[in-house]
Amino acid sequence: MTKEEFEILLDKFLNKTITEEEEALLIAYEEEAIKESKSDIFLSELEKKHVKKSMYRAIKKEVKPKRIFKIGVAASIVLLIGLGSFLFLKQQNNSGILSVSNRSDQFKKVTLIDGSIVILNKNSELKYNNDFNGTRHLDLIGEGFFEIKRNEKKPFIVKTQDLNTKVLGTSFNISENDSVIKVTVATGLVEVFDANHSVRLKPNEQTKYRTVTKSFLTKKIPHEFFISWFNETTYLDKVTMKELTDFIRENYNTQITFLNKNSENVQISVTIKRNESLESLLEKINYISELKLTLKENNMIEIK
Repeated sequence: MTKEEFEILLDKFLNKTITEEEEALLIAYEEEAIKESKSDIFLSELEKKHVKKSMYRAIKKEVKPKRIFKIGVAASIVLLIGLGSFLFLKQQNNSGILSVSNRSDQFKKVTLIDGSIVILNKNSELKYNNDFNGTRHLDLIGEGFFEIKRNEKKPFIVKTQDLNTKVLGTSFNISENDSVIKVTVATGLVEVFDANHSVRLKPNEQTKYRTVTKSFLTKKIPHEFFISWFNETTYLDKVTMKELTDFIRENYNTQITFLNKNSENVQISVTIKRNESLESLLEKINYISELKLTLKENNMIEIK
């Protein structure tokens, strides 16, 4: 967000003409400003709370009762004004590039200036220029789910190592490690490309890009598998046991053996809870299907 854009949103807030979406952007920017600035401005977290509390008292005297629910936001914005010069100067010194990282064990929701939303997985990081002049461009390390506001004049490109994912407005998931990058589409159309090749993906399609060989492997797969890391519950409708066991193998770090190859094509509908244990999931599958999944030694699963 540029200084001019910030001032426009702040003016709208103070004049009570701000939309819910604009207010969400302002609050998100305020939180980012405090996070980026508090280590340089405040001596401690306690001092930050003390300053915010004092401003809350001052604003409460001026705010009408029907706007009481916004007092906390207003106090934060007044605090942001005090931090604004520092933050804008810091952004200028870093060429306007913002960095958002998630080092917690929970996912983190990031709202961008254009209204697009990124859900950032743990141990992941975003870098981007928040003014989004021209092409909207981000760099991703780790994993993120993107819900992109459509803008045909400003394509949205996510760079992951040597791979680029280009959209106009859609939702998709990107995960990467040192050797493999996976792009899975939930809605809309996505173009994925490197310096030499490109593929186009439709909903419920995934491409797996190997960074060493620079090769693409594209297949159909329910996108719900790749939003289970941030959804409280994920419902999988008529997926094959092969698809489900591929998910289990990858997410629970286990080996799986089918005693009957035909069992791979058996369809199943099941709800998976976020952070559900392997034992709980296997018990659920055994209850609703005719198959028998047995957890053996060394975390191996046998299916018959």
